[in-house]
Amino acid sequence: MTYPIYPTRLRLRHALALIFMITGSSAAIALQDDTGKTASEEHMAEAAADSAPPRFFTPYKDNYLIAGQMRMDDGSLPFSGEELDIKFELGMTFSLFANSQAFEFLDPLRFGYSQRSWWNIAADSAPFTEHNYNPEVFWRFDQPERPMLGNPPFVDVIGLEHQSNGLSGAESRSWDRVYVQKSVQLLPRLSVNVKLWSILNTESTNEDIRDYLGSGMLDINFHPNDRTVLRVRAIRGSNSSKISYQADVRYHRPWLNSAFFISYYDGYGEALVNYNKKSQSLRAGLYFPLENL
Repeated sequence: MTYPIYPTRLRLRHALALIFMITGSSAAIALQDDTGKTASEEHMAEAAADSAPPRFFTPYKDNYLIAGQMRMDDGSLPFSGEELDIKFELGMTFSLFANSQAFEFLDPLRFGYSQRSWWNIAADSAPFTEHNYNPEVFWRFDQPERPMLGNPPFVDVIGLEHQSNGLSGAESRSWDRVYVQKSVQLLPRLSVNVKLWSILNTESTNEDIRDYLGSGMLDINFHPNDRTVLRVRAIRGSNSSKISYQADVRYHRPWLNSAFFISYYDGYGEALVNYNKKSQSLRAGLYFPLENL
């Protein structure tokens, strides 16, 4: 197939048009309560829906579309392109037993799926250059009225997840992990989330991924006001010199039915394909309040 060649500026206009198309329908997306979610609510966002009409899918992790640029520490060409790229993430969870009286005790068993994608919007054919697929299954311990497995004080969630980029050959990447997660509310507007994992299996092309992405992740979440959410994420590889940071700012205005979103990444493994290469990226765009769909 032959793709038409557009100037970069025209493709950027098309990308911006796509953003406004997504956010343009206030009938589809209601205004978000931007006090923001604590870190543990990545797994617990659907808990608030218990008193609402039944919903099969609930939002999970982050949902956004942002544009910017990546730079490699060694000066090589980034996989996402030399100029402008677009990154987006979508995530959802569902329970097979949320509305079943007979199997209500299994409601804490959840299935999740999230995906990150990178789009080289500046290239002639504007290809998608990388996808990271992340299905998982987990058990929530945050439901004291359904304590089938008890309510341990140091664990909110225990789960099993797979992450891969769907490629073959030398660029194939995948790993399987079992994890536990705990969130602590230190102050009314400050929370800390810790996720620890053990690697069960890796692709032969990324057997040393633990050296770069370690065995845990720390999130610090701060809500300075009702419109702003700040998050800092840190990951240290088992090789102590391999440290990665991510800083996110989410800012909501009442006249916009989503939130402005800025994300900066410095370190290893922003995408699986370059897990062992250090990069920096800065992007900005929109964060979508899918919990209101």
